[in-house]
Amino acid sequence: QFSDEEHDKGLDPEWLEILAHFYTPGRYLMHCAQMASAYLVHISPASTISNCAAFQAADCLRWVSHISYRTKELSITHPSIGFAEKEREIWEKNQSWQAFRELMERMLAAKDWAESFLALNIIAKPAIDEAFFRGLRNSGRRANDTLIALLAEAALRDSERSRRWTTSLVEMILSVSGNRSQMELLMDKWCPLANSAIENYCSSLPNQPGAVDLAMSNLKKFHSQLGL
Repeated sequence: QFSDEEHDKGLDPEWLEILAHFYTPGRYLMHCAQMASAYLVHISPASTISNCAAFQAADCLRWVSHISYRTKELSITHPSIGFAEKEREIWEKNQSWQAFRELMERMLAAKDWAESFLALNIIAKPAIDEAFFRGLRNSGRRANDTLIALLAEAALRDSERSRRWTTSLVEMILSVSGNRSQMELLMDKWCPLANSAIENYCSSLPNQPGAVDLAMSNLKKFHSQLGL
């Protein structure tokens, strides 16, 4: 429908630059989440956890595919912007992405299953939800980009499922004596990385002066719901 109605031709040139710098490089971000989810499938101590992580990996792959598809569509309609050409360079060098890149690379290097789970499901994925998807949804609405807003909203619906099983697993973990202190140590280690990722990314989003505070507030609210 959006393609038939030539949606992309009506996008503002300034917004296209925003998409090129803050949306289309996101396939690297989501691929990191996909890889970490797939790793969790292999190292989790129970099939009940592995099965949930497998569906989560599939969700992440779906968003890698959606972002890639949109990148190609935008490159066809607006070939001069550099869509499908500059994403890796932006991901590796643009300052707005570097804190997220550090978070994701450190997360992928976590070998212990509990730390890997915490780094991904309690820290990185919620940070992605609040900064990348929710931030772009809000900016997209202000830029009259209905499609990006709808795609981001759909991704957040996927994340609701992820958060449900994360909440149940954390509840079980904290029910065991001694686990809370270990979880709190890991939270102290990983939360600053998430906060830095949110601040660096959201502070560059257009027309959202309160984006950083909102994203951090939502992340803290989720952690509070987990009892952490």
